[in-house]
Parts: sequence; structure tokens; C-alpha cells
Amino acid sequence: MNFLDYLGPFLLLLGILVVVHELGHFAVAKWFNVKVERFSVGFGPSILRRTIGETEYVVAWLPLGGYVKMAGESPDEELAPEDVERSFNAQSPARRIAIALAGPGMNLLLSVVVIAGLFMTGWPTPTSLVGSVLPDSPAEQAGLQPGDRIVAVEGEEIWRWRELTEAVRAHDGAPLALTVERAQERLALTVTPRSGPEDRGPQIGISPVTSAAVLGVPEPRTPAARAGLETGDEVVALNGAEVPDWYAFVRALERTSGPLELTIARPLDGETETAVVSIPAVSAQPWTLDGLGIVPVDFAVRQLLPGRPAKRAGFEIGDIVLQVDGQNVQSFDWFVDAVRGSKGEVMRVVVLRDGRKESIDVTALPETERVDGEMVTIYRIGLSSGPPGNPGELVDDVVSNPLKALWLGAVRTGDIFFLIVDGVRMLLTREVGIENLAGPIGIGELAADSFAEEGWLPFLWMMCVISVNLAILNLLPIPILDGGHILFAVAQAVRGKQVGTRAREVAQTVGITFVILLMGFAFWNDISRNWSGIIGFFKDLI
Repeated sequence: MNFLDYLGPFLLLLGILVVVHELGHFAVAKWFNVKVERFSVGFGPSILRRTIGETEYVVAWLPLGGYVKMAGESPDEELAPEDVERSFNAQSPARRIAIALAGPGMNLLLSVVVIAGLFMTGWPTPTSLVGSVLPDSPAEQAGLQPGDRIVAVEGEEIWRWRELTEAVRAHDGAPLALTVERAQERLALTVTPRSGPEDRGPQIGISPVTSAAVLGVPEPRTPAARAGLETGDEVVALNGAEVPDWYAFVRALERTSGPLELTIARPLDGETETAVVSIPAVSAQPWTLDGLGIVPVDFAVRQLLPGRPAKRAGFEIGDIVLQVDGQNVQSFDWFVDAVRGSKGEVMRVVVLRDGRKESIDVTALPETERVDGEMVTIYRIGLSSGPPGNPGELVDDVVSNPLKALWLGAVRTGDIFFLIVDGVRMLLTREVGIENLAGPIGIGELAADSFAEEGWLPFLWMMCVISVNLAILNLLPIPILDGGHILFAVAQAVRGKQVGTRAREVAQTVGITFVILLMGFAFWNDISRNWSGIIGFFKDLI
């Protein structure tokens, strides 16, 4: 995808956000009878302009924002006598605050309405169908099996996986009564959640994902490697018994102490070859993964962050990472350590994709963040992983009640708002580095990738996130931003008179400098991340 491909989605995204934002200022100003001289989408020379009534409407060449020009925004502005009372600065502090808040408020309202619309259209949601059960987990001990559908928790009917997760987290250490559908029968089971990692909370050991029995064979002198097994092989049967998933393979393995006969599906040149691999017994004890020299393949690509190195290098959803610089990947944690240890050098990564092995050259980018009180540099490529297999049952979650949809839209918008505020806090306290800022090119990449590859739903969701981001940015107490107007109005309300011209000029100079520096960092980040693409774009023009 070249830079021209980003232009359409970028203009659509930014155009909607700018028009909605400025309409807020425009509408409230008109409501208070403030004279609006110009409504502009974009900056610089105009492409289109038309005067309707007393307002000139403009579409300008530089699509990086917009503005509403009201009479008397500057205290020393010369006004016609009939416009003095209708000027912006002649309004009460409360009115000026309302006009300034209207732009960010419209951005927040846009997010609420769009998210409500997404809920009413239907959002793909994981159901409570159990895809896999961890060996020796509370769920297995309680009798849960892959294919079970959990239909009630503590007597409350559920169908979403999220509802099940929330119930489990609320019952850490306390028994949990489940109603389960299995083969058209209903069973009553009791499971006791077990404390897990701090970032995941209590767990019972189930997943909506059905993990395929794909093998990792990282070491060359193990029984598995000597028998001819390779990383990427999928076990479909063990000693003639079908193996439906990874956990069934582990359980069958632990019950077998004699010779192993594994039927495997091996990707080969875009097709799947079936083979039988025999492994002689080495002791009278049951087999273990360590004894065989096998590790689970838990590093299939599940998500790619737009604009990040993995996406630009050509990784795709579903890729199974096999090697890094000639070394077999042993786990996703091993892969993360390899990326971080690359120090920005080019890595040759071999992935398994649709039965073929593909080589990808990727360079991790440095990001700074605070760890244990110190700023450290961490190299990342921008992907997340999960075990290969069926991602689970998804059903469109449709909210038919408009009021409930609006409430959910408000809740989700609030979640986004506080998440972004926390991100701003982390930037200001240097818990994360300034290189995480994105400029127009980064926003264009986000818009184009979500629109072209994932469709309208992710594009609209991303638009909501950026809309909330725009609202927060404009609320910062910086002159030339909406927050600056609010700050001056509050100062007038406290002091009983307007802030002096000199103080305004100094504050505006500082504000403009801050905004220019912020934009400069964002542009620099865009350029440094996309330097090769920019060079290629201009070469194509030549």
C-alpha cells in the first residue's frame, strides 16, 4: 500500500472529525447570536468558498484541521459598531466556555452515537462455547470439556464469553455454579476459580479458542527431532486415536508409556502432506513434552498494529513464527526476547503461511518507557500472538433498544476517554517515550489499514478513538486550543476582568510553540517510521 492509498481514508476520517468538531463551535456561537465570519475545513488557500448570510464557508488545501472565525476573538480587533455586542470577547465567561466546550463535546457525542450504532448493527462477540480446557485446571477437575456451552452462572443466564470472564473474576477462591449444555443435555457443575497472573485475574483454565496440536521442535537431538518431527507439524492422531486439539494431545500423551505412532499433517509447498512418525519407548514412564523435546506453538499472529514494523514488513494474521535468524522459535516469550535483543538490526523471520514457509525481513523500532522507575529502551515490532487453531464461535451482539445502545456507547466512550487521559499522563511523566506519538501519516496508516483490510466496523471504531483523542487534545489548557479559551474565560470570571493583552500574547506564543513542537515530534516520528516508503513514493513520481 503506497501513500496515495492512505489519502482517501485519511481525508474521510479527518474530514468527518473536523466538520463535527467545528459544527459544535458554530452551532453554539449562532445560538448565542455571536457573529461567525468564517467556517473553514482545512488551512491555507481555499479550494472552495461560498458566502451564505454573514458567514463564509471554506474548504482549504491543507486538511489538517479547521476553524470557526468569530468576530472579536482578539481583544484588539477592530469591529463595526453593530458587531461589538455580537463579538466573542463581549460574551460572558459562561457563554465563551460553552462555545469552546462545544467542539470537544461534539467529538465525544460523535463517539457515543457511532458506538451505539455499532451495537445496534451488531458487533462480533465470542460466545460461551468452550474451545479448550487446560489439563489439571479447575475446569478439567470440575468436569468441563471442549464443546460444552456454559449457559448460566450462579443461576444467571449468559451467552457471551465476557460475561463468563467477569463472573469468574468476581469469584476468586469461591465455588462457582455453572449450568452447561452438552449433547442436548443440561449439567450442573461447580468450579472454583484459581488466582492467575495479576494482569489476568482469577481463572478456571478454559478458552474459547480451540488450539490445534501444532508442534514446536526447538532442539535437534531430542526424540521428537530424531524421529523426523519438525516445527509446524500438526498431530491429528496418536496411536490411532484422533487428536482434536492440543490439550487432547497432551492428555493422550500422559496416558501413554509405550511406543508412539503419531499421524501428522505437514505443510508442504502449499499443500498438506499426511505422514506417520514412530517414536520408540525410552522408559516405562508415561511420555512428557519435555521428554519428547516438544513445546506448544503458541505464537501464531493474532493481531497486527497498523503502521508498525510487523505490518509493514508483510506479516499476516495466522502466520506461525518458526525461526528467527536461523534459530527455531521455542515460545512466544523466546520470540519477544529475540526481538528486544535485536537492537534495531534486521531480523530474518521464517513463518508458516497457508502451507508454505515465507521469509520476512523486519526491523524492530525502539520505544522508551519507565520500568522500575527508570527509562529503558524496548524494541518492538507491533504484533500479538496466540495458539494456532479455531478462534472460537462469534455471534453478532445486537442491541435493539436505542437507549441501551446509547448508554453502552457512553460507557465505551468513557473507557476510551480515561485510557487516553492515562496515556497523556504517561507521556507527560515520561513513563512512555515521545516516539509513541503519531502524526498525519500514522493516522493515515491507521485509517487505510482498518478500512481496506478489516472493513467498516474497525474503521468506525478507530474513528471514535481518534475523535475522543481530538476532544482531549483540544481541552488541554493551551492558548490557541479550546482549553486556552476556557482558561482565559475562567480567569476573567475569577478576576472580574479580562486577561490583559500582553499576558494573552505571551500565553499564545508559549501555546503556539508547544503545539508546533508537539506537531514536529509527531511528524518526525511519522517520517522516521516510514522513511523507505517516502523515498519509494517520490522515486515512483520521478
